[in-house]
Amino acid sequence: MKKDTQEKGLGYLSILLAMLFWGFSFVWIKQLLNNNFPVFTIVFIRLVLASAVFITLLKCSKKLQKIERADFKDFLLLAFFEPFLYFIGEDFGLKYVDASYAAVIIALIPIVISITMYFAEHAPIRWEFVVGTLVSVGGVLMLTMSPNGQIVFSLKGTLLLSLAVLAAAGYSVQLTRLLRKYSPASVTTWQNFIAIPFYIPFILFFDIKQWPALTWDASAILSLVCLALLCSAAAYMLYSYSVKQLTVSKTSVFTNLIPIVTLLAASAIGQESFTPIKFWGILVIVAGVTFSQLRIKNTN
Repeated sequence: MKKDTQEKGLGYLSILLAMLFWGFSFVWIKQLLNNNFPVFTIVFIRLVLASAVFITLLKCSKKLQKIERADFKDFLLLAFFEPFLYFIGEDFGLKYVDASYAAVIIALIPIVISITMYFAEHAPIRWEFVVGTLVSVGGVLMLTMSPNGQIVFSLKGTLLLSLAVLAAAGYSVQLTRLLRKYSPASVTTWQNFIAIPFYIPFILFFDIKQWPALTWDASAILSLVCLALLCSAAAYMLYSYSVKQLTVSKTSVFTNLIPIVTLLAASAIGQESFTPIKFWGILVIVAGVTFSQLRIKNTN
């Protein structure tokens, strides 16, 4: 019992650290975009760096598990769903809608994952989870709402963001299955490495002509290293570990904490303004996420 409690505690600590890293990722990505780095190039470089470092470390420590031939298709699907499809849907969807609208769509991921896991893995859906997730979605809306309260709707943007949501659901199914046999570190390492070839055609077609204009200063290099080691490697590994300890449904709702970290980080460096409505939004998100983790017994 004590060991089980400790493992769950480490699972919660892992997911909070993952959300911290992913929350900061938006600040680092914004800095790179300001330095003329294209989206595909940013993701490609972070995957290459993350793969090089983690493959080296895990091979030296002899902790990198080889992929069994029968499981290669599952790893291929894992990498295809995320990071490939997810980043395409999210990053390009943001070009057609307001950040507030995008944040609310992305905040629906935990519910879509829960429904997908119900049909794919017969995982139960608890009412506390649904209520807590919906409350946290409301908090995300408060956190990202513009001063005039307007939201720009775009069918193209909505479809792209929906692609990201569905990709996250597919990723969750594959991740749950692979974690039954492979360690979180091995899954994350191979996920990043296998995803690299997916981006090469897009870089050659869209990005390579922009490379001469890239600004390779210390800030850009630091942002790329942080994105690679903390967001593409460490955060995914921590997320996978948390899924293994807590289940993917309970873990996924924590993604709604990401806007809080992003807001606080952006406010600290002057990219965002902190308003009373955003303060209340933070409280609502935290309350929703906390409630989603409860298991209330039926006394009837």
